[in-house]
Amino acid sequence: MMIPLDMTRKLIGPQGSTIRDIQDRSGSQVDVARRNTAVDGMIEVTLSGPQECCEAAKELINSLVEESSHPAETVYMTIEESMCGLIIGARGSKIRSIQDNSGASIRIDKRNEARDGKVQVTITGSAQQCGDAKDEIELIIVEGGNKESKTRSFDAGEHVVEIYVPESKCGMIIGRGGSKIAEIQERTNTRVDVNSRERDENGMCLVTISGDAECCKEAQEIVQGIVNEEDRDRGDRVDRDLQIERGSMDIWVETSSLGRIIGKGGAKIREIERIHRVKIDVKKDIQDDTETKVILIGAKEDVLSTRDYIYDLVDEEV
Repeated sequence: MMIPLDMTRKLIGPQGSTIRDIQDRSGSQVDVARRNTAVDGMIEVTLSGPQECCEAAKELINSLVEESSHPAETVYMTIEESMCGLIIGARGSKIRSIQDNSGASIRIDKRNEARDGKVQVTITGSAQQCGDAKDEIELIIVEGGNKESKTRSFDAGEHVVEIYVPESKCGMIIGRGGSKIAEIQERTNTRVDVNSRERDENGMCLVTISGDAECCKEAQEIVQGIVNEEDRDRGDRVDRDLQIERGSMDIWVETSSLGRIIGKGGAKIREIERIHRVKIDVKKDIQDDTETKVILIGAKEDVLSTRDYIYDLVDEEV
């Protein structure tokens, strides 16, 4: 059968999820021809297996094509900034799951785009896809709110700890997609807020920990451990103020995605360094589970823009 060339990504789905689902549901093998074999904007899809299985796969693919032929709708939601980590999940696992389940595309504004503590979520797809994605997000928020009210019933008498950390450590404390800070909160039953815009006279960023006194102490030790461990890993004896002036920042990137940053023969990383005016140091010998440390060095604004660019570049794989 033939389908429009621009439907191939939709048919394959994120990380092959859609085509695998069609194969599982139909019992047929589905193979998409190479893009350079397309003729008049159409590309061949080969179905292999028993006739009834191939017919089932063909029907599923035709439904997918027909559904995508309708103009895409866009639905906007506004959520609390504190809920971003729950919706994104560890290393983006939850938002990928929502997209796979609903078929919709979801974009969550960056934290620095938040207004009055709220962030916009943009959902794109068919009316059904947008509705399914919105329902799933709202369920996560309700469940997250209920859990927080049960486990973190803070009041005016709650214990609050304030510590200041170098800006370059904020990303490590938050983690990719909020995974690290969510882990700390879950482990210690506290609320941890990284306030990168609130600083002391030395330019250090404020981290606020709220909850039971003992729990706050445990969370404080974990945060301080992250800061100290990174200093030991780097063997950095430079004064912290000088680090801030230099504008260094440590981020963590999925090891499997490093190729998108480095490029063939290092072409891509040189291009990023040239355009963003930064130095990028990929520490392949420093890894944590499935992620590798990457150090960005340059002017503060250049480092921040490079960080966002790299995260967006990696997220294109999602």
